[in-house]
Amino acid sequence: MLKDRVAVVTGGSRGIGRAIALKMAENGADVAIVYAGNEQAAEETRSQIEALGRKGAAYRCDVSDFGETKKLVDAILAEFGGIDILVNDAGITRDGLVATMKERDFDDVISINLKGAFNMTKHCYHHFLHKKAGRIINISSVAGLTGNAGQANYASAKAGLIGLTKTVAKELAGRGVTCNAIAPGVIDTDMTKNMNGKARD
Repeated sequence: MLKDRVAVVTGGSRGIGRAIALKMAENGADVAIVYAGNEQAAEETRSQIEALGRKGAAYRCDVSDFGETKKLVDAILAEFGGIDILVNDAGITRDGLVATMKERDFDDVISINLKGAFNMTKHCYHHFLHKKAGRIINISSVAGLTGNAGQANYASAKAGLIGLTKTVAKELAGRGVTCNAIAPGVIDTDMTKNMNGKARD
């Protein structure tokens, strides 16, 4: 179904991102995963992609950095020859009540979870326009729909991601490019292991 397509998955070394990357490879896509710091996990995912008979590559990048993501997309285009699917999955949590949340914790979550998706979309935008084809998939959260006590930063970022998704979808629909968001509930990943027991329950 995805034979010879090229997929880019941010946050692709672990958790939901890894599962998406492997499913893309199972369905015939070559996959470039983007990771923030865990090189071992990234290499494990890359190896699993190649074990499925597809080309895999791992790129270290801070998706919140506009210039760094531009270089990243250029490098992927050079190595793979194109991009067909962009999955914006990179995300972090820095939970806390508004009363005690540090400004840095709010800014970091917005920068990675929301601005990171903007940066990647921005740098793939003209490539998709030129091809008149492309798929953008943003991983939001039910927290972005309902809010969640102790997650003002995360819920705000994920709600913003839904707004970004709807806007990009309207901008690119006429050029054969789709943009959709998925809003999972709590998934058992490394990120959710940091939640307290009551929140996990």
